[in-house]
Amino acid sequence: MPNAQSLGIILFCILGACGFLALGAFLGSKMSPGKLAIFAGVLAMFAVIVFAVFSAVYFMTRSS
Repeated sequence: MPNAQSLGIILFCILGACGFLALGAFLGSKMSPGKLAIFAGVLAMFAVIVFAVFSAVYFMTRSS
């Protein structure tokens, strides 16, 4: 299991990828701004939930 610093780096990498994906879709005019915001929001929410579960498991197994 990675340490807490690695968990933060993983979260920011995922959120950065979501941001660049959203920016590329917006500049490429592949999606409307509304659909783009929904897509980026869903990806970011998924990343935060996965990060929260992963960090909770990490800290619970580390403390025992």
